Amino acid sequence: MKILVIHGLNSSPEKIEWLSEPLRKYGEVYVPKVDEEIMETVEKYSSFNCDLVAGHSRGGASALILGSKKVIPVIAVSPPADRLLQLHYLSTFPSGTPQHRNYEYLSSLGEEYLRNTSPINYVKGLKDVLLIHGTRDDIVQQRQSEILCEKIRESGGRCQLQIIDMKHSPMRSQYKEIDNIISEWLNSLNTSHFH
Repeated sequence: MKILVIHGLNSSPEKIEWLSEPLRKYGEVYVPKVDEEIMETVEKYSSFNCDLVAGHSRGGASALILGSKKVIPVIAVSPPADRLLQLHYLSTFPSGTPQHRNYEYLSSLGEEYLRNTSPINYVKGLKDVLLIHGTRDDIVQQRQSEILCEKIRESGGRCQLQIIDMKHSPMRSQYKEIDNIISEWLNSLNTSHFH
């Protein structure tokens, strides 16, 4: 199985080892350095041949849209499902906070771009999705994954949502829990998905 893993904004392939490592026992894992925004990332990897795509944060949103277009399984951790909702949430934080910096960045992209890069608008091709979200996420609200999972199910797809005691990114002590969640989900997936 060939797996693409996409890291988040201001992150790197090294910083997302906690997500790519559990996947290595299932096949060949490709973890590129991603500096592009979601639309550019989706375009760049749309012809990349893979059986599963995974991502964290903005990379999770890219993974969901890419997975929808390719109609392949997706694992997304702390993904902003609706970027306009995320923009509104981040606007409530004071200047100088990481949230406010994120708000300024998202604002610069414009509402239309944010709408076009929100996974909530791409549920049609999402057939098998694992979402992992933290109860203490102060960048992307847990509610985002709850809404997305509901929409995927309404559209006829399968979605498993695992809510864990985590902030936006996992701490080292949570890596094993994430590994277990991913392994259980992948083992339960119909093997006919993978060549």
